Amino acid sequence: MSFGAKINSAVLALLLAGTVACTTVPETGRSQLNLISPSMERGMGREAFTNLKASTPLSSDQNATAILQRVGNRIAAVANLPKAQWEFVMFDNSQANAFCLPGGKVGVYTGILQITQTEAGLATVLAHEVAHAVAHHGAERISRVLVVQGMGLALISSFTKMDAISKNTLMIAYGLGTTLGSELPHSRLQESEADRIGLIYMARAGYDPAEAIKFWERFAEYNRAQGGSRTPWFLRTHPLDEQRIEDLKRLLPEAQLQYRPRGIEEPPPALPTLPKEVSEVPKENSKNITLINPKTGERKVVPWKPGMTIYTARRKAGIRPTGTPQLTRAGKLRPAKPATTLKAGDVVRWK
Repeated sequence: MSFGAKINSAVLALLLAGTVACTTVPETGRSQLNLISPSMERGMGREAFTNLKASTPLSSDQNATAILQRVGNRIAAVANLPKAQWEFVMFDNSQANAFCLPGGKVGVYTGILQITQTEAGLATVLAHEVAHAVAHHGAERISRVLVVQGMGLALISSFTKMDAISKNTLMIAYGLGTTLGSELPHSRLQESEADRIGLIYMARAGYDPAEAIKFWERFAEYNRAQGGSRTPWFLRTHPLDEQRIEDLKRLLPEAQLQYRPRGIEEPPPALPTLPKEVSEVPKENSKNITLINPKTGERKVVPWKPGMTIYTARRKAGIRPTGTPQLTRAGKLRPAKPATTLKAGDVVRWK
């Protein structure tokens, strides 16, 4: 079989896979091409986030970090992403930016706090980023690139009598055409879709979705103060600020139907006090986390860091539990899950 025939066969396989790999985006019902399995997607996000945390300084602002955890957990609680390993981390970076990697790894730069200003403003940002993960936008982009590149290679290889320079020129033209005609418009579509889903999630989490419009107005003013972008609209990956605000105003009534006001800081439910024999809690000023190995009963101690979750702590301790985590804090048993943020002195065991 010739090289060109092999390429064509590969592309055909991709296209056939695409016919059975169409999934539906939650909340919007849009069909999307997705060739990446959920487990692979989670693994990619987990690895990338681990590397990022190792190379990027974390914020030392404990108050901002606590607010991030509170708002993030409220948004994650209403998000439709099975088996997500949610993690919300504040990075010390002056850029006005935030992101969400596949599988529920959310990063927020301290530079955006000047624009969020309120918990509802932060909820706008987090709900938008969480929506990207729920809609599997990262996997969809990878899938589209695989198909588009495969089709391009098949097209060029079919011109057997064309010289190398002409083939290179044709490949460049093909790449430019697919970028302008397909990928950039699709990127803007994903951003608009994340805006719509995010508006619904912040409403379900108890944040007034009308605050999203105020945030994007502040963001637009920030962009203008920075000199704005001179990039033409058709070369942008994101919608214009003005267009985004108008779209949100149009979508607001849909989100308002799901809005139920909720207190900003609600007291946790009453929790049972543990018997003395299981109240093995280090002093509150301890800077460590204690984990009880469910298989051996061995106590593992790891240094506490702001933003550390049960998941990251048990990985650092080298524990691979299969049960449900139990968190002991100040002698009391508290509800917990792998994404629960830890405090210094916490003790974690598994059922």
